[in-house]
Amino acid sequence: MGLALALAFAPRLARGAGRTEGGGSIALHLPWPLTSMDPHRTDDATAAILGGALFDTLYAQDETGAIAPALAESEPEPTRAGLRVAVRGGLRTARDRPLDARDALFSIGRARGMGARGWLSDVPAPKLDGRSALLFAMDDAAKLVRVLASPLVAIVPSSFAPERPDGTGPFRAEHRDGSVALERNTRAALGPPFLDEILVRPSSDLAASLRAFESGEDAIGWLGSGLHEPRPGARPFDFGPAAWPILRTGHDAGNWDAPGIAQRIADGIAYARVAYLVLGPPWSAQAEEGWGGPPCDLLVRDDAPWLVELARAVAATVARPQHEVTARPLPAAELGQRRASRAFALMVDIARPLAPSPLGAFVGLATADDPQTALEIARHPPRVIDPNPRALTRTTRIGVLGEVRVQGARSADLTLGASPTGGIDLGNASRARGAP
Repeated sequence: MGLALALAFAPRLARGAGRTEGGGSIALHLPWPLTSMDPHRTDDATAAILGGALFDTLYAQDETGAIAPALAESEPEPTRAGLRVAVRGGLRTARDRPLDARDALFSIGRARGMGARGWLSDVPAPKLDGRSALLFAMDDAAKLVRVLASPLVAIVPSSFAPERPDGTGPFRAEHRDGSVALERNTRAALGPPFLDEILVRPSSDLAASLRAFESGEDAIGWLGSGLHEPRPGARPFDFGPAAWPILRTGHDAGNWDAPGIAQRIADGIAYARVAYLVLGPPWSAQAEEGWGGPPCDLLVRDDAPWLVELARAVAATVARPQHEVTARPLPAAELGQRRASRAFALMVDIARPLAPSPLGAFVGLATADDPQTALEIARHPPRVIDPNPRALTRTTRIGVLGEVRVQGARSADLTLGASPTGGIDLGNASRARGAP
């Protein structure tokens, strides 16, 4: 099927998208950092889960896999210079900033310099065609729209700051006393959401969300339906993985800093030891490798309670006499410096898929390990890719520990759906009329 035909029959992400009525608000707790959100980072689990509420892409994929224009005016137009992608006119961000092709150029460049370097490797850097369009010196339109539909190539204003995330999505993010209020964006490019507001509160531990959901304070229970017993009328949801927690080895691991070791260690962790973290489907544990390197700290960012709890469980499981492992939470900035210099022995981190496909998963995991390898994979993808993420890291210095699962329970009056690219489609979430 040609690109034009595929786009013509794809469910349109039309202006307005039918999201014009509704109302109401909900609250939830999330055991992930809420101080910032960056769609272009591969280690931002919050963006993987909530990014669709704030950011749009030039093209977007629906639940069937079809791709349609979103912030782009139409499908790419062939020209002598290559493919011309017109950006819709009159766009404004949630903070009322105008957004045009210059911002799209900025966003693609920013994504290329961060998490989408490998994913964009086979797409030349575009040039401006006035303020309304971008020119790509290539002729494969199907490849271009597939690449530009990645959530890691989201379009943001050139003034973008992760601490005050701004985009054209259905909600505007406002910080309130450590929480984030997702407020209805009436300027949303694809139409405003049904809900007026979603209040996302930080979880100090894994029980906070379950306590609040069981008591009726929250409309969503993260990873479960109650702390002591299920909330009456609660309905489960499971929207699959948004990211992966990964185990890294670094220079301080000595001989244990070698390709394949991190995944062997991860494969030796019995699912039962970490099942309470809801890491996805059970896996068959291999022979327990354990940690055979020098006594060390297992580094983890200190503002992600779920990840800290996972690090503690991993440390307790893999430690051996004379090879002790201790979970050590660090500020995100220091963790990033250690990761860049590889000045650590073990680290628990996050990796995101670049797209909801085996290739998107492969490039995402490769990016977390070595961006140069990711670049080569994106340029020359293998004919067959094992869909099991654990199989994709057996020759790298990272190991997949499981999944960051978008799973839990919702109140009976709340309707939720999955985002085609991972996480929750909060723009289409709604509450029954009369709900508080």
